[in-house]
Amino acid sequence: MTGFYIRLRPELHVSPARSIDGIYYVVEDRNQQRFWKIGELEYEVCSFIKGNRTPHQIVAHVCLRSKMGALAGKEKVHKVLLWLYKCGIAEAPEGNPFQTPGEPPVPAPAKPMRLFDPSSFRIPALSGDTIEQLSRPLAWLISIPSLVVAIVVWCVAGVMAWQNSQQLVLLGNQLFVPGSQWWLLVSWFVLKLVHETGHAIACVRVGVKPKGGGIGFMFFAPSPYVDVTGLWGVTNKWSRVLVSAAGMLFEITLAAIAVIGACSIEHPSMRYLCFSIATLGTFTTIAFNGNPLMRFDGYYILSDWIGRPNLWQDAAQSMRAYFASWIFKRTSDHSWSIPLLCYAIAGWISRCLMIATLGWGIWMTWDGIGLVVVAFFTSLWFVVPQVRKWLAASRAGPVFSWLTVFNTICPWKAVRCTGLLALMVVCSLLPSPLQIYWPAVVAYVDPSDIRTIAPGFVLEVLVQDGQGVQTGDEIVRLSNPDLEMEYKASLSLLQASEEKCSMLLSQRKHSELQAEEATKESLLVQANSLRTKVESLRLRAPRDGVLLSRVARNLPGSFVAEGQSIGLVVDPTAIEIHASVPQFAWDTVAHSVNALVSVHMHNGDRWKGRIVKTLPRTSDILESPTLGGLYGGPISVTRSSNPNGEDELKTTSPRLQTRVQLIGEPRNNIASGSDKVPPPPGAMCCLKISSENEAIWRTGYRWLAAALQVQFPTSTGTQHN
Repeated sequence: MTGFYIRLRPELHVSPARSIDGIYYVVEDRNQQRFWKIGELEYEVCSFIKGNRTPHQIVAHVCLRSKMGALAGKEKVHKVLLWLYKCGIAEAPEGNPFQTPGEPPVPAPAKPMRLFDPSSFRIPALSGDTIEQLSRPLAWLISIPSLVVAIVVWCVAGVMAWQNSQQLVLLGNQLFVPGSQWWLLVSWFVLKLVHETGHAIACVRVGVKPKGGGIGFMFFAPSPYVDVTGLWGVTNKWSRVLVSAAGMLFEITLAAIAVIGACSIEHPSMRYLCFSIATLGTFTTIAFNGNPLMRFDGYYILSDWIGRPNLWQDAAQSMRAYFASWIFKRTSDHSWSIPLLCYAIAGWISRCLMIATLGWGIWMTWDGIGLVVVAFFTSLWFVVPQVRKWLAASRAGPVFSWLTVFNTICPWKAVRCTGLLALMVVCSLLPSPLQIYWPAVVAYVDPSDIRTIAPGFVLEVLVQDGQGVQTGDEIVRLSNPDLEMEYKASLSLLQASEEKCSMLLSQRKHSELQAEEATKESLLVQANSLRTKVESLRLRAPRDGVLLSRVARNLPGSFVAEGQSIGLVVDPTAIEIHASVPQFAWDTVAHSVNALVSVHMHNGDRWKGRIVKTLPRTSDILESPTLGGLYGGPISVTRSSNPNGEDELKTTSPRLQTRVQLIGEPRNNIASGSDKVPPPPGAMCCLKISSENEAIWRTGYRWLAAALQVQFPTSTGTQHN
């Protein structure tokens, strides 16, 4: 060992604790928010580390003056001192004190190089004293009676959710749709405020003062936080478990209250807010806060329960040791165990799934700018640290990496730069994996709408939904007593007018006869009109086909207004695809009649189709409600009423309507197990023109334009007619 001195890091704080196994010590790194659990031998070695002693002197002093050190021996004490140095508890300001000539160098502990991460940062706002003063009056919420009340609220919410399941399902269809992110943001903030309040109250309840609090930002979403790291000084592990679980208990209780509100409140906005809180308060609590595979509340509960405060670091070291010994055949200073290895692998898979889910959600929610955000954070988390490792390794000495190989093959900078530029150009010309797909829905060809000509009460439904009909078959029989009495009265007036005309003709009163004949003609027109309306009370099939009427079973005894749709008569074998195309694709679809397209169904089937028609004008009225965001579709819409008082869905920008005829048979997805039957009407799908393959550079340009135009729309726009 060399003569370099070793010392303890000054920012560390050590506190004793008791367990069933005896006394242990918790070392807290207040700068990096890290903790180590050390035993009595490690603590005694730390007590002999001074700023003017070398490792050799420290080992000698421990073995000479410490009873435990003398029993352990010099080799054991040296290993403990080396572990303290590697894990970062001890440091050597001037160099590596464990470097021995002729032996492999002992790597110095890597000090994390912290970069500002805009995806997660905190802004302190409240001191620990302020949080303690605000939380102490609410300490009664952490008690047995409060827990009993909370359990009652959970049970009531569960019963009400079961009884109102259909209503909650309808609210769920309107939750994760375009335009709902602001409601979800408010719900998220309220939930996390209650969550952190629970942590603060529980912390005060067990006798520990919070260190501070404020507002944190995770993926630009504001979230309150409370610093309860002083909890590691509490010797009772169940008190620590209580503080870790208090946030989830408060959050689940608020979610239960929100479920009761969503089932009881009639105001649509408040009901939507309650359902948002209930959804986030249950799923996010279980998936994130309660998940022991990520460093949230569930992790700290697990680590306290099993008595392993360094579970995360120990699992990571176990996985590295396993791969070093069994795959790379290298020796490692750390041992590995099957439970820690399984936990590390499960945690790694969980983190990958979480990152992929968050990236997909940001991309889908924020459109083009979301792709830019995902690319930025991917580079920040994965690319930048790896590059910094390569740079640090290149300064320390040669390392084997793809950069080293590339520099060896192409030693000239000009050649390397030209080769990289050519590679980028060639890759940008390749087909993009993010091709343009337009949302569409399966529909019948030219359906015949059955509408009432006259209002009336439904007496009888003769044909039910899904039954076949022929032209002229009676479908629904209505009754309108007022209309029928008016028709009978018109017949009586017409008969009286005819008798009067006969009398005037016999009396040869030609002038009066002429006037009465004009009256008779008017009464005849009126009677014919009323007869047509009376006959229209018997709704008949306008063509051969199948009746589609979802409301047929509920019609008997109800009143239907004039012009109300009863159902459709369709040819079940004639279906087509109705696509809603953005107006910027006018030049593409307007000249693509008879062009082949590929239709991708949600069950995995792929059909071939042919464009048969594109309507010549754009429209902001969505033809297929299933494509609208209010019903879970991909197109952002708003609900409005037309001049007739009927509800309609308007898109944020005009869109084109394109008709596609299916041809041939589908290419089945083996996993879907579907057969070769036509897709069901109403099913959502997406399509693209087979001959249109967008290059990678074009995709990048399109997403960049979306990031600027969709998120920051201009006041005027060009519309194609």
